Amino acid sequence: MTPGELPGLFAAGWARPKPEGFLRHFRPLIHAEATFVQPMFADAHGIAEVEGMFRRLFALFPDMGLTVVRDAVRDDTVYIESLCRATLGRAPVEFAVCDRFTVADGTIRARRSFSDPLPVLLAGLRRPACWPRLVRSRL
Repeated sequence: MTPGELPGLFAAGWARPKPEGFLRHFRPLIHAEATFVQPMFADAHGIAEVEGMFRRLFALFPDMGLTVVRDAVRDDTVYIESLCRATLGRAPVEFAVCDRFTVADGTIRARRSFSDPLPVLLAGLRRPACWPRLVRSRL
């Protein structure tokens, strides 16, 4: 995979069933020693921890969908801006995300996700039934 191919592969992966189809799609694209950093989750190092991060994300948001808004590629760096939509406590929640990827030798070496967790936290605080899921997602 080249950096220029990542935006299309990213959108295709997010269109797959969560979590198994999503993970099967992305697993071969992630370097064994990759680091993923994302708000509300502990940093993930290596494929097993990255998979664990996404399993917790989809446990919190089983119906999470993502629409790519725009992307930019320069050298080995790829930025993908997206709009995420999910249900939390029977009500919709929406938030913007910008992911920065480093691609080398055909694999993702690093991902840092930039988003404001406030919309999710406020939605969760207003929905007490979600509190256990929110707490477990951070572990």
